[in-house]
Amino acid sequence: MPLPLLLWLLLCFSVVLPCRAIQFGDYDSDVAALLWEYLHQGELLATDKPTQMALRNNGADTLVDFEQGTITVVADSRDQLKQGIVQIILTQFDPTEIDAQTVEDFGLVRKNQKPFFYNQIRDHDGQPIEFAWRAERYADRLMTKLGWRNGRPQVRIPLVAEHTQIAGSKYLSLARQAGQRHGISVPLMMAIMETESAFNPLARSRSNALGLMQIKANTAGRDYFALIKGYQHTPSASYLYQPAQNIETAAGYLKILKTRYLKGIWNATKLEYAMIASYNGGAGNLWNSLDRRGNKTNAIARINKMTEKEFYWFLTNRHNRDETRNYVRKVTSRQGKYR
Repeated sequence: MPLPLLLWLLLCFSVVLPCRAIQFGDYDSDVAALLWEYLHQGELLATDKPTQMALRNNGADTLVDFEQGTITVVADSRDQLKQGIVQIILTQFDPTEIDAQTVEDFGLVRKNQKPFFYNQIRDHDGQPIEFAWRAERYADRLMTKLGWRNGRPQVRIPLVAEHTQIAGSKYLSLARQAGQRHGISVPLMMAIMETESAFNPLARSRSNALGLMQIKANTAGRDYFALIKGYQHTPSASYLYQPAQNIETAAGYLKILKTRYLKGIWNATKLEYAMIASYNGGAGNLWNSLDRRGNKTNAIARINKMTEKEFYWFLTNRHNRDETRNYVRKVTSRQGKYR
């Protein structure tokens, strides 16, 4: 459908939305998808970091910090606070079942399926929480130590110390499968995943990098489809929020870096360092850091003359992006735990 007509539809619906529910089946698939994202874009709130996720539901605001291992719930009343605590403890939000642009199903509990934070949240008896009675009892316990934020009651729920390992274990088999297909080591995949999202499957950065491995649809996503799958395509947000597809796309993109964009770096360790830096900052910034004209041939020649130690020092001290310097340190330091 032509873009002007899509924009016209959005304008119309911004007027009529309060009056009637949208029947998505009445529209072509591309229009329905656009309307769906437009209607739900405000319910999963923006955060400063992809390792955080903010949710709003029934008067309760919840901030999950996957990196720090804390969940903060703030509500308009004590009853709403307790409801918000129980919902986040028992929630089974899953990007394979719930569109990441909406938390309409937030708090949904299904039989025979454990909560998303099962074993990452344990109650005051040290027990994992699976059922409503235990979640409600723990909520009551937490509410004996209320805090306040702008006149609203607040509770902080700690995740267990080993929450990162527990969260990462959900995706280890996917990393193994994708890594084997594309010749990428599992420790590298897992260390990048931890650094990018702290294993938040619904991570979304302000630059619109999505999912566990923070894939940008119009760069790494397009490269993956063009160079790995063999056809032109830009993956959708819903596609990249699926853990298996996100990890597969990231592994394919790392293969592209390794065999195409960084081709000519002969030492395997230095090549991996270059892959890490380029995954974060792009190959162009790597060449610009090594050669004042950004000449790829000269930059690769310089890398090949360095020792592994010298190249690592260069990336962590002389790369032209501070973020990439820190990124290389983080990823390389985290690989050991996945070997």
